[in-house]
Amino acid sequence: MTKAESITRNSSALRLRRIGLNLACILLATGCAPKAYIVLLEQEDGRTGSVVVTHAGRSASLDKAGSGLALNADGPSPIDVDPARIQSDFGAAMAAQPLPPQTFVLYFDGVGVALTPESQAKINDIRKIMSTRPAPDISIVGHTDRAGDDAANEALGLTRARAVRDMLSREITAAVSVEVASHGERNPLLQTADGVAEPRNRRVELTIR
Repeated sequence: MTKAESITRNSSALRLRRIGLNLACILLATGCAPKAYIVLLEQEDGRTGSVVVTHAGRSASLDKAGSGLALNADGPSPIDVDPARIQSDFGAAMAAQPLPPQTFVLYFDGVGVALTPESQAKINDIRKIMSTRPAPDISIVGHTDRAGDDAANEALGLTRARAVRDMLSREITAAVSVEVASHGERNPLLQTADGVAEPRNRRVELTIR
């Protein structure tokens, strides 16, 4: 349970207590009956979580996507909020929220910079997602397994990251921010002894924000 939050509106205190980590969204609407209400929305992964609302000395909880509470003078009370109303009241605010980051893990054939066929196929998916974001921030981090020495692996990780960047050169315009880095053998997906070749550690992690 996280620390309680306090929101003050028109001199009346509204306390929200989150339960768990899956609270999707809490939104406040005004100008229609009820004058103010809270609705719980579903996250992209389908989870919801729950929230306890304290208002005017009374508490009530929300734990179902689309459920709402009217903030009345005598405390919160449950209301039904249909999707059309949610879109009408909050559509503009939800559309203005930044898209969540997306991460791709690309694997390499052997010790060079050639992607596996499965990872090569993901490049077009990455291009499509980049095209949906007006000014994306791209992080490209190269990794290696523990075969070879540290310095060589650091250099190879950077070479792999740059190779992936170059595959996306058409999509990397002046509006796109790109950070390229190498972690060498320092952050393996699968822990191994030094000197062990492990295909799952030969990778690039690319994140689009």
